[in-house]
Amino acid sequence: MSGPTVPERVVVLYESMFGATRQIAEAIGAQLRPFADVVVVNSAGAGPDELAGADLVVAGGPTHVFGLSSATTREEARKIAEHSDSGLVFEWAEVSLGLRDLLHELPHPATPSSFAAFSTRSSKGPRMFTGSAARRIDRELRATGYRQLAAPRDFLVDATHRLVDGQLAEAAAWGAELARAWGRHGRHGMGPKTTGAAVDGG
Repeated sequence: MSGPTVPERVVVLYESMFGATRQIAEAIGAQLRPFADVVVVNSAGAGPDELAGADLVVAGGPTHVFGLSSATTREEARKIAEHSDSGLVFEWAEVSLGLRDLLHELPHPATPSSFAAFSTRSSKGPRMFTGSAARRIDRELRATGYRQLAAPRDFLVDATHRLVDGQLAEAAAWGAELARAWGRHGRHGMGPKTTGAAVDGG
């Protein structure tokens, strides 16, 4: 006789300078939570072990200089917040280490694991003009051996580094799409769980 079904484990990993990317990550995680054990993790305090055993990793960060942030661009973001007169808060704990560094440290997954990548970027123009951290995250995770569940997805921020109206709803819709895709292609399927320098993104 088989035992109870073990819920899938999903890690939503994010880097966020001013809160916009964190909000997107939380909206995505909320859509996946009815179907899996979901943890939403700030990569500032995460290590490779945080992703060990995850069946699905959803990773995202803000777009800086057409790709992932660096220590230089995070320091620039900190200064932007310091001189902001609109209440902008710098959320990153350690400017010297970021999502880029964590992705470089990831070991090849011991079991087949899926991933999806997202980012926040400027609403000033199309991706070809702003770049996309999601595309870099996608390349990094595919190179490490993760299987792409969905194409990279961007969410837009305005000139004040805050989410454009409607982007949280878009993030929730994308999270629901990921849940459906994971149900079709995930390792066990995904039914409801039965046991317990240019800084363009935020």
